[in-house]
Amino acid sequence: MSEAMDPWQGHAKARHSRRIGATFGTFVPLNSQALNLFLKPQTPLFDPSSSTSWSSSAIKSLRSFFFNLVVLVCNQISSILLLQPRGPRLQSNLFDPSSSTSILQGCNSFNLGENLSEMSNNASVPTSASNTPIAIDDDESPLETNSDPSLLPITSRHTSAVWSDFKRKRVGDVIKAECNHCSKLLAGGSKAGTTHLKDHIKICPKRVCQDLRQTRMFGTKKNLNDKNDTMTLAPYEFHQEDGRRDLAEMIILHEYPISMVEHIGFRKYSKTLQPGFKVPSRNTTRKDIMKRYELEKENVATLLRKAKGKIALTTDMWTADNQRKGYMAVTSHFIDNTWKLQSRIIRFLYVPAPHTAEVLADALKESIQSWNLDLRLSSITVDNCSTNDAMMEILKGVFPYGSLLLRGDFFHMRCCAHILNLIVQDGLSAVVSNGVQRIRDSVVFWTASDKRVQRFEQVAKQITPECSRKLALDCKTRWNSTYEMLSIATSYKEVFVVLSARNNLYKNPPTPEDWEKVEKICEHLEVFSKTTLSFSGTNYPTANLYFPKICALRIAISGWLLSPHDYVRKMADIMLQKYNKYWASVNGLMGVATILDPRYKMALIRFYFAKIFDEHDFEIEVRRISDLLRRLVDEYGSKMGKTQGSSNQQDFDLGSSSKSNEETFMQEFAEFLQQDKDSNCGEFKDDEYAKLVGELEEGFETCDIDSGTSGLCTE
Repeated sequence: MSEAMDPWQGHAKARHSRRIGATFGTFVPLNSQALNLFLKPQTPLFDPSSSTSWSSSAIKSLRSFFFNLVVLVCNQISSILLLQPRGPRLQSNLFDPSSSTSILQGCNSFNLGENLSEMSNNASVPTSASNTPIAIDDDESPLETNSDPSLLPITSRHTSAVWSDFKRKRVGDVIKAECNHCSKLLAGGSKAGTTHLKDHIKICPKRVCQDLRQTRMFGTKKNLNDKNDTMTLAPYEFHQEDGRRDLAEMIILHEYPISMVEHIGFRKYSKTLQPGFKVPSRNTTRKDIMKRYELEKENVATLLRKAKGKIALTTDMWTADNQRKGYMAVTSHFIDNTWKLQSRIIRFLYVPAPHTAEVLADALKESIQSWNLDLRLSSITVDNCSTNDAMMEILKGVFPYGSLLLRGDFFHMRCCAHILNLIVQDGLSAVVSNGVQRIRDSVVFWTASDKRVQRFEQVAKQITPECSRKLALDCKTRWNSTYEMLSIATSYKEVFVVLSARNNLYKNPPTPEDWEKVEKICEHLEVFSKTTLSFSGTNYPTANLYFPKICALRIAISGWLLSPHDYVRKMADIMLQKYNKYWASVNGLMGVATILDPRYKMALIRFYFAKIFDEHDFEIEVRRISDLLRRLVDEYGSKMGKTQGSSNQQDFDLGSSSKSNEETFMQEFAEFLQQDKDSNCGEFKDDEYAKLVGELEEGFETCDIDSGTSGLCTE
């Protein structure tokens, strides 16, 4: 640069000192030697021909001066970039080397111009300032601008992350927030807040999530037969409340101890899965569990209130193995308004010893009254034992007769599966109790240790390679588990014989006579096993299936009385006595359920009773079932405000229009239907049955229950 163009030359030394001191004095003081160097920029710092001697303090002063000068220049550049839009006061010619006011012009003598020029180019500062002022909010500096005059800047006051998905826009006299994805306009004024903007982002159909920290990988399949999972990213938002709810549900479902939430390993595992989840304490988890209990209890109460029909209860005692304490479980069974069978546990309570009839009756009464089921009971089903019989007699006097079904005739119902268990247990104990015990002892011996199990399996693979079932020990109170133990053991009878000769510790093995009896008895008990499984169903109604199966058992036991084996005849005689003991108390109501099955009606009752009873008893039993049905219809009609004049009607000698091959006697039943219809053509009263069903359906409609799905149809 020429000397005439140098803005630093032509000034007095004092004036230069004042200007420099006023400008940089706040950063670093210059000693006289450094000031002389500054006023003579043409003089090199280290000229070997110069006689000037530079002290270390002068060099240090110059170094600090130049450092602060660079800092000041950078601050000037930042101020220009921020303040330039406010007006034409500061022009970009500050960076023009040809301008007399250029900063670069004054810095050339210090070799800083080249560096600052690079800084100005990298900053992409425009060469000229716009004379059009840009609107900003109050005195806040805008963070971004746009050429669209209707767009407003996002200022430092808009700190929410949601503004990265919106633009502020002036529409008329109001300010709107425009979605960057779908261009939808939402309220964007200073008082509108950002909650509605966040809600829109969650459901915006055109938004593509770009923040991987807020996404989660999901595996999906286009169809069930597709073996390849399609992994997709989807928005994900963590909620502490959801995690605590699921933790409480996990503890309830799997019966984990509540103290597990304080285990170091569990806390570490939870932190790995979700760092944002704060594992609650033991007391907090207990409160969450009780909160879930109260919620589920209210749901069950609502379901019970909406049910229009009667409610049946089942109850049983359960003893905890680790505590040796008795607990009572009470389960409700009812048909909801959509004609679906519902079963809900309403109480599970500790019952202190002794478990007398009075104690059990008080506990059950309190459970029923706590749910306000006093006037809605139909029956209570319990196991067959003397204590339960006494308990039910006590409860029968507590609840009003008028609210019970047929004034309490069916208030006490006996468990059908338990009746089957008593029948089989009595039969087995009478004929093969010793043989069953020897087989049970053998199973216990060869399953006592892993070494014995391995030894048994090695021999079994050599002798009976076709058998792959493992030995199973029975539960003495469950006859079907005894049947399973015996059926498995009989398939390995040769293995037991071989091992008895090889192991001296294996004593008292089953005898050949034991194996013969057990094999023959298992063949007869198979029908009991299948029937028990049918009665144990929980996801489908079993009332209409009960009667034909229990009648088939009765016919089978009667047939065993003709067996050539005396032990089979003896077992059948004992079973038949136990069967007849409980027959009358359970077959009546189930017979009514069979009549209401449009496949069977009254014809199936007549078919089975003809095989079970003689001619005299046959008419009595058929009349008993038909009279019971009339009584139930009359009571139902009277409670619905109607009177049913059915006492002088004839029997429901009705046939069936469909056949089923599920039971052994269904083919015979089909032939019986044709014969029964031909011989009773004058007494065949389809119109009476249709009238009865119509009255029932009309009553259900009065109770606001949809009778269209009731399944009570006639041909």
